[in-house]
Amino acid sequence: MEHTLYACFLASTSELLEDHILNRLAASTAPSTAEGSQLGPKVHVELLFMPTGKRVAPKLNVGGAIYEEVSAPKSATMRQSRFENVEEAETDYKGMAASIHWGGKVFMKEKSFSRANWEFRKIEASQQQINDCMQWLTGHVDDGFNKLGFFYEPIKRVSRQYVSCVPNPFGPSSRLQFSAKPKWYCSELCEAALRESGIMTDLTQSPHPQLFFEEIKNRSTPAAPIEGRNEKIHL
Repeated sequence: MEHTLYACFLASTSELLEDHILNRLAASTAPSTAEGSQLGPKVHVELLFMPTGKRVAPKLNVGGAIYEEVSAPKSATMRQSRFENVEEAETDYKGMAASIHWGGKVFMKEKSFSRANWEFRKIEASQQQINDCMQWLTGHVDDGFNKLGFFYEPIKRVSRQYVSCVPNPFGPSSRLQFSAKPKWYCSELCEAALRESGIMTDLTQSPHPQLFFEEIKNRSTPAAPIEGRNEKIHL
């Protein structure tokens, strides 16, 4: 089966996020951005593999605004956007999603998403690269959460503004993890999956979700492949 690849982002103001100190920490330590989204910085990301051929929903979440595809006006004197603001519908689509939540383990499972809360970026890749990405992620299912790396990320990022060669002592496979298996946080896992499958090999490793979003934004396209329901999570 062929798949299409999406990166799915949750912003700090999403109603799916619990009012948890870790969610507030992820938002407060996000890199500054000129994106201007009313939703706040991105604090969580998952990779979604949609079976090719499933209808892409004709609505987009771009910076918190929901748009729907509409027919072009008949009048030659009028110009109208291909998308107009609309309310959400109830159609449900599912795909295979991979990521990790705070204190949990890497998962690769069928999941549905709400387009009112998630922002989707379609990532162009060959089918072989997408298959390799899925296989790599499947091989890391049940890996643990990188708590040390999660807390160290903002320190590392700020330090690299002054010293370019700041090491990452709490990387996924660091000896300081005291684990036979790698440990990850969400954007760290997603970046590694894209890199190891050859889809995007020059992104910042172990990034904050907002930085990951900024780096792939101009190399992907906004899309809204699915909609559905989600339970609240903390990262």
